[in-house]
Amino acid sequence: MGAMTLDFFSAEAMADHTVVTRQLLAGPRVQLFEGFDPPFYVLSRYSDIDEVLRQPDLYLSGKGQGPNFIEPAGVVSDPPQHTYFRKLVQDHFQPAAIAKLEPRLIEIAKESLDSVADQEEWDLHDTLAFPLPIRIICEILGIPTDDIWQFKAWSDASVAALASDNPEAFAKYHMALRDYILGILEEKRLSPDETLLSRIANAEDQGEKISDNEAISLTSQMFVAGNETTTSLITNFVWRMHREGYWEDFVNGKIDLDKTINESLRFDPPLLTLFRTTARETELAGTTIPAGSKVMTYYAAANRDPEAFDNPDVFDPHRSGKRTMSFGLGIHFCLGSELAKLEARIALDALRNRYPYLQLVNDGVRIPPFLFWGRCKLPVRT
Repeated sequence: MGAMTLDFFSAEAMADHTVVTRQLLAGPRVQLFEGFDPPFYVLSRYSDIDEVLRQPDLYLSGKGQGPNFIEPAGVVSDPPQHTYFRKLVQDHFQPAAIAKLEPRLIEIAKESLDSVADQEEWDLHDTLAFPLPIRIICEILGIPTDDIWQFKAWSDASVAALASDNPEAFAKYHMALRDYILGILEEKRLSPDETLLSRIANAEDQGEKISDNEAISLTSQMFVAGNETTTSLITNFVWRMHREGYWEDFVNGKIDLDKTINESLRFDPPLLTLFRTTARETELAGTTIPAGSKVMTYYAAANRDPEAFDNPDVFDPHRSGKRTMSFGLGIHFCLGSELAKLEARIALDALRNRYPYLQLVNDGVRIPPFLFWGRCKLPVRT
């Protein structure tokens, strides 16, 4: 098998994630990437990733869903810890709870677009794609929304640390977020309410309060996961619709918004990949993977696997059929997937109704971490 020649960190790969995807799908089903410490194995086929994600006892999440090894915590841990924490928070992400958020999301979208009503050019990320999901996840958690840009800095640092070869470089941001969350947890213990953070703060496992570390880890996971990928879904959608020439059809109702959101998730997944760690030595596609090895499940390649999708390199807003890998699979399937799609639906609906002649000023700026695909800047003209 030999080491891979591709580079996840090259300028070409950072500018276009399909550079890596094409190389992976043209190569062996299991490949070893030695350009990171620790090295990791890479899976790119839909069927292989499906198999791995359905075996959480063999391919562990709790050693870190990024390329670095970390201590298990919160919903990215393994059972039984994972089972407890997911059950603790999942009520707030059930369909009935999500549906109740729709009026508030519509209100936030309107407020966001009202803020640039007198501007000819503005940034889609800063105005709508970022504020909408971060404000609603803060409201679900019970966190004040008066300083969302400070939250943005903490969220960005958490995402960057996940994919960094030097996560300690982001320690000061981690500690600042930790101190902030701990302060609110203490308030919620003194004055409980109906928010998710109050539920976390006062949770008990087998008759004992969960630790501060567990509560903080779980809260920060909800906070970061609740905004980062939805922001990229919105910017990716608008960018791709313009690049493929579908914006006018979208505005005129000639394409189904839900189908096109699913196709956007397939074609431009906000989360390109996550990692698992082998619990023991295993064999996959004729390759022996040692115990304790990091394994990358490259969703972006699985979403372009010709064995799973017809004409996979064509963006087709009318596509239906097989589910994409963009929200994962199995027990770690994204808890907030329905909320993310509702947020995107409302933001995009508001955008096309308010600004039917929207144009891109340029292609914007890609977010830095190699695990993610989206834009931290996307200037538009109305």
